[in-house]
Amino acid sequence: MKKPIEQGPNHPAVTRSMRLRAGVVAALFIVVGFGMVIYNLVQYQIINADYYRTKAEAQQLADEVITPHRGTMYDANMKVLASSATVWTVTADPRSMQKAETNVNMVATKLSEILGLPIDELMEKLMKTETNYQLIQRKIEKPVADQIETWVKEYNASAAGKTNPVVGINLVEDSKRYYPYGKMASNVIGFTNVDGDGITGLELYYNEKLTGTPGRIVSAKNALGYDMPGDYKTEHAAQNGNSMVLTIDESIQSSLEKYLGNAIAEHHVGNRGTGIVMNVKTGAILGMATLPTYDLNDPYTLYDTNVASAIAAIADEAERTKQRQTAQQSMWRNKAVQDTYEPGSVFKVVTAGAALDSGKANLTTSFSCSGSIPVADHTMRCAKTEGHGTLDFFGGLDNSCNPYFIQLSWQLGAETFCDYMQAFGFYEKTGIDLPNEAQSNLYKLDKMGITELSSSAFGQSSTVTPLAMITAVAAAVNGGDLVQPYMVQQVLDGDGNILENHETVVKRQAISAETSATLASLLEESVDGHHNKAAYLAGYRVGGKSGTSQKQSVIIGNEDDHLRIASFVGFAPADDPQVAVLIVLDEPNSPTGSSYGGALCGPVVRNVLADIMPYLNVEPEYSQADKATMDVPIPVVTEKTVSEAQTLLNAAGFNYKVNGTGEKITYQYPAAGTLLRRQSTVILYTEEGSEGAMVVVPDVMNTSMKIAMERIKMTGLNVNPEGITTDAVGVRAVMQDIPAGTEVPQGTVVTVTFHDTTTTD
Repeated sequence: MKKPIEQGPNHPAVTRSMRLRAGVVAALFIVVGFGMVIYNLVQYQIINADYYRTKAEAQQLADEVITPHRGTMYDANMKVLASSATVWTVTADPRSMQKAETNVNMVATKLSEILGLPIDELMEKLMKTETNYQLIQRKIEKPVADQIETWVKEYNASAAGKTNPVVGINLVEDSKRYYPYGKMASNVIGFTNVDGDGITGLELYYNEKLTGTPGRIVSAKNALGYDMPGDYKTEHAAQNGNSMVLTIDESIQSSLEKYLGNAIAEHHVGNRGTGIVMNVKTGAILGMATLPTYDLNDPYTLYDTNVASAIAAIADEAERTKQRQTAQQSMWRNKAVQDTYEPGSVFKVVTAGAALDSGKANLTTSFSCSGSIPVADHTMRCAKTEGHGTLDFFGGLDNSCNPYFIQLSWQLGAETFCDYMQAFGFYEKTGIDLPNEAQSNLYKLDKMGITELSSSAFGQSSTVTPLAMITAVAAAVNGGDLVQPYMVQQVLDGDGNILENHETVVKRQAISAETSATLASLLEESVDGHHNKAAYLAGYRVGGKSGTSQKQSVIIGNEDDHLRIASFVGFAPADDPQVAVLIVLDEPNSPTGSSYGGALCGPVVRNVLADIMPYLNVEPEYSQADKATMDVPIPVVTEKTVSEAQTLLNAAGFNYKVNGTGEKITYQYPAAGTLLRRQSTVILYTEEGSEGAMVVVPDVMNTSMKIAMERIKMTGLNVNPEGITTDAVGVRAVMQDIPAGTEVPQGTVVTVTFHDTTTTD
């Protein structure tokens, strides 16, 4: 058998074939290899360059955000209403802790002790070694931050710390909002969320200007993920937000909230109340309140404990959360700006201004009132059921007669009426710098039939915001200018330099200056001894108008048993108006039995103006009648002889009664310095141990002012009359602060509230 020929490596055929194939394979490997390299380079450096660059920087750089301080809010006199302070956020880096073999259990135990957090929760976060960031707790105060920092330093300096150091526990500088006055102007100022963004009020409206620009600290990391020395750190400082000077005046705001809050409590108001104080010439809001309200430093806690308890009792968690959020949203609402209401007779100021300015009526224009008037297929009624008879212009306004204003609106006509409603701003928002302003809702000309015209003329069937109402009244009495209301006077930079300064915005002239002066004079006359006298303020010229409206959306029984809204608007000084005050009580349930705006809200306006006028340096001018009834301090007469005491008391305008036969006064009641009405009686005791003779308080309810005061004085007591303090027909005592039958010392002051029971809106 023939042996096959062996072909070795040097055989020509083998060598060529093998080398060719090897070369092709090598070339393919080279091409593919270079291709993959080139492909990856393109992917890394061109197509996905930004992604991989960011990823590399994240591994090589630590980027820490510096939160800027939010701008400060000041009141008109630079009192701080909202400010930011430095706090710290605690974070952890579990990956670094694992690499350094930090005792995680020990760290969790210590942080739990300092921060009051559950150990299990902390352990869960610190054991997540796949990440280098875990949020532990936000916005801790400096003492707590110092405690953590001191503990880490001291532990790492110990023997245990040198072996297993505590790393990865970081304190990041942050900012926290503080509100020094708590509840004051809360619905206006608003608050921020945990991220420092405005949620409500001015905090929301001016969020961008208040926020500022965050800063950054960029530092390099080594291969193990630890920070490199300080030379590898770059800091970009945060730019703090702009500050703001508000038009709100803390003193005026406090006065508004004090008297509004008292009225809400006294009259058992069911759906909160609101009040506004406005500079009628500029539109600056000096005070704005919705009460009851919440604490800006604790904005998620419901102020109404009954509501909070009812919500807490809801078993379903989702429904409970929903109801809580609804209650919170309601609590945060600014009724002065976000809610509308039927203004009732306060609106007659606007209708009266339109009638006079248009020339459709004058001061002698008269209409008759029989107590009701037919309008199309309706009968519209006067609050005085027997009617007023024939009234001239002032009589119609002062008596707040609905039939008079219905006939006045017919004389005006729908087109002219709507033209003036537009002029007074009711067909647009006021444009105030607050969020979520509601739009007033008045009939426009194409919807204005005889029924709509008639009801709109006396403030029913149309709804307005309290802010739109006071803005229109301001135009009616300030010379006729419709000014735009505003909340922020100045915007300041971080150095206190003025960046923006608000200038008065006059939108249009609603009525002439002559008409405005006439209307202001009529409204002053109405307060000075007529139907709006609840706002009378001794020494000052006050004008005003009351209003009471039925809430048509809620009927509880028959036609006359609607829930009501009581309101009053007042301004002063009437000859040159500076400020206006509007008070609105939503669903009063007063123990006096009255729901009329004059009776319930007029005294609130008077009390607010009593604080504001002297504060604005408006000098009082008292009449002789005013001086006779003014409160004055009782002089010190103890240790004086009876004769000396009598002389001092007579000079101050007080009467006196001496108990005892001694020569010197050993005790006086009321005490020296007590403010008491002139002609009140001071009880003088001349024998040790004789002081404190007791008397029984009489019942003066539903009596006239004259009879009530005589009855109390005959008992040896003094009277502090409040409300309508004249002896006009119809004025009756509706409340006494010390119940009848109570034993009290002679000379005790009994506060009696008087209302004009004939006043209607």
